[in-house]
Amino acid sequence: MGSSKRYRAYYSKLMDARIEEFVMREELIMLTAAELDLESNQPVDFQDPRRVYAWIRYPSKAVRVQVHALACTRTAVKIHFFEPLIMIQREGWVWRGAVTPAKD
Repeated sequence: MGSSKRYRAYYSKLMDARIEEFVMREELIMLTAAELDLESNQPVDFQDPRRVYAWIRYPSKAVRVQVHALACTRTAVKIHFFEPLIMIQREGWVWRGAVTPAKD
């Protein structure tokens, strides 16, 4: 049984676009150790991850995504999520003001 050249070309272009998107993507910006100051601002782990919305930052934009909150300090929340466009697992800290509860 043969294969369709038309479909092969379509899926080849689609795969090339996904690869370019992955390679050219901007790097995610999370809080630094200096911003967190975990020595004087001890984190409290949540017993169960909490479903929340958080703003995550890239150099040229911010995106609001649904994430799981794992821990918090007075000023920041530790989140875990799949990066929206490329579905890679990420974990990091964002400012507490960037997080809002998810409405069930």
